[in-house]
Amino acid sequence: MHHIVYSSRTIYPFNEADLKYLMNQWRAKNARLDVTGVLLYSEGDIMQVLEGPAAAVQGIFKTIAADVRHQAVIKLSDGPVQGRAFANWSMRFRAVDTDDFERFVQQTKAASQYGDTLAPLLEVFMAPEAW
Repeated sequence: MHHIVYSSRTIYPFNEADLKYLMNQWRAKNARLDVTGVLLYSEGDIMQVLEGPAAAVQGIFKTIAADVRHQAVIKLSDGPVQGRAFANWSMRFRAVDTDDFERFVQQTKAASQYGDTLAPLLEVFMAPEAW
């Protein structure tokens, strides 16, 4: 089992219809590749966790990094994990305001120094507002 956590900025903010369309595509692809995870979004800023077989996770990340809709792709964590943190979601989604987004990025960066990259994200995705 492998995971990659990254942040990026889209070249333009997605509206709700764009996000729903894209999430449907990403969820189907992830389910097909046995990849699970979460995506945090705020006005064009993305933080995402991908987890699953190493080849699948690395392949998806490579595609994301090469996607012209993404810029400033920063890998926050990349490595083996004991098990899935988001096993029930092919791609859980949550939109947050910019202050909350920045707080989650900073908490994730700080936590990664201690090997607990996912703790800040687990908290936000347990909230009922995620879809």
